Order: sequence, then structure tokens, then C-alpha cells
Amino acid sequence: MKMSELKGINMTWLSETELTNLNAGEGESNYIDIKKYKENGVEYPYVSGQAMRFYIREALRRQLSKNEYMCIPDDKGETCGNIEECINCDLFGFMTTIKGSGAITRVSPVKVSPAIGLLPFDENSNVDFLTRRHRVTEGNKMEGDIVNIEIGTNIYKAGVSIDVLRIGAEEEVQEEKRTAKIVSKIEKEEKISRIKKIIESIGFISDYSKQARLLTDFTPDIIAISLQNKYSHRLQKLFELSNGKNLNEQRLKEVLADVSTYSDAIFFGMTSGIIENEKIIRELFKEKSIEVLTPKEAIDAALGYIESEKK
Repeated sequence: MKMSELKGINMTWLSETELTNLNAGEGESNYIDIKKYKENGVEYPYVSGQAMRFYIREALRRQLSKNEYMCIPDDKGETCGNIEECINCDLFGFMTTIKGSGAITRVSPVKVSPAIGLLPFDENSNVDFLTRRHRVTEGNKMEGDIVNIEIGTNIYKAGVSIDVLRIGAEEEVQEEKRTAKIVSKIEKEEKISRIKKIIESIGFISDYSKQARLLTDFTPDIIAISLQNKYSHRLQKLFELSNGKNLNEQRLKEVLADVSTYSDAIFFGMTSGIIENEKIIRELFKEKSIEVLTPKEAIDAALGYIESEKK
């Protein structure tokens, strides 16, 4: 696939976590809960899309070389808006207000899903007790508050979709012709470099909350990456758990069949011991002529494929 034919890149993954609280809800001051959603009356944990964007952006920021630039929002939350120089504004979008004339808005070409827990919260949760020592009373005795923190183990599903055409580009409207076209503002090499940084950052997500005493790994354990000649989010439905920790095989077959029709390359990586029907899933991908790698190998293979487009 030539770079000019690459329209979209999709990544979807599962990550198993140990006891932790990745994204707190809105509990009381002495009770820190986990964000949760309900399905058929059962509660499941989730990490918001806003939090996921922050984690990915910070992982990307850690990769920057001395010559690369990502601005930091000011006290009003506004960024620099320079997509040619600023990787942050290009990849994650912005809205800059202009006094007296409204605002300039850029829609993010990197779409990020919430990370949704696939196992019921009540069956995989606990409460951790934390003492905050923050004041000295008479007799020089240190006292503090007891804080309860909801924690849990789970398998989370998350995803990213990259609108390749809009990386480093803007849509320019021609009023006379009543048409619009996408115009690139950066060189091809820089475009490829930014795309690679997004993919690479997924393997190094680390700046999530509560890690000082609830350390866990939130990087992908099972991951699929598709390089597509059409822009579609279809791959995001690839993984579904059924009957405990079994991946839904029929769902996987059907989604792969769809995505394969407009993808020149699909990469798959798996860590052993995450799902119960691992052997069947490995065979299923082999039947589709998709090599089963580790998650890091799958990410590296996708990066290598994209890097080859420089030649």
C-alpha cells in the first residue's frame, strides 16, 4: 500500500490490570470511587476517553526528541494552534478563541475510545484504605484522615483510530467553487514520523492515576492493528468477551472478514494467559494468514510497514 492510498489506521486492544484505580469518579472527599457504567443492570468499570487521550498524549510526549515540540495548554486550556510545528495541536486538535471573532477549531485526527471493563465490577473489586497524614495536633502528634479507595482487577478494551489524510493537513474551503480540499502543511517524512509516534505511544502508556501505591501495567496484552485504504472504525468491534474470559470467535471472524476487504496489512499480538480460548484464537488468525506475534512485535511490525513507505 502506498502512503497516498493509506486512509486510516485502527488499533484495538485488551489490557488486563491488577488491583488499581485508573480513573476516579466523583466520590466524596474521603471516598475515591472508580468510574463505572451499567449494562443490563450490571456495573462495569471504565476509563474515560478524556483520560485515555491524556495518557496517550503523555506517552507521546515522553518520546519527543530535542527538535520536536508539543505545547502545553495555558491556564484557560488553550494551545498554540500551530499544526506545522506542534505535534500536540496537530494530532489532538484544539479550539482557540479569538476576541471579537469567535474561535478557530481543529477536530482531532486521532480518535480515542474510553477503555471499558469487560468483567463485572462487583466480582472483581475491593476497597483500599489510605491514611492521609497532614496535620500536627497538640503534643506534636501527627493525625490524618482515613480515605477509602475503590480498586479492582479487570480486562479493559480500548481503541484508537487515525485519520491519516488529516495528519498535518487542513481542509481549505473554496467559496467560489463551493468545494473543499485537504491541503498538507507538513512534509511526507514528518507525517510518517507523527503517525509512527501515535502507534508507538500505545505500547508505552504509563501516566495514569493512582500509580504511586497501586502500580499496574495498562499497556496492550492483546492487540490488532489494521492499515486501511478506507477510513472506517469497524475494527473497534473485533474483541468481545463471552462466557467468562473467552473471546467471541464468531464476532472475531466476521469483523476480520469485513476489515480485510479494505486493509492491505493486519497485525496481531497476544500475551499468553489473558483469555481462556487462547489456542483457538491463535489458530483462527493463522487460518487468516495473520502471524500471531507478541503485542510489542505487532506494534513494531506496523511501524516497520509504515517506515517502508518513506522509500
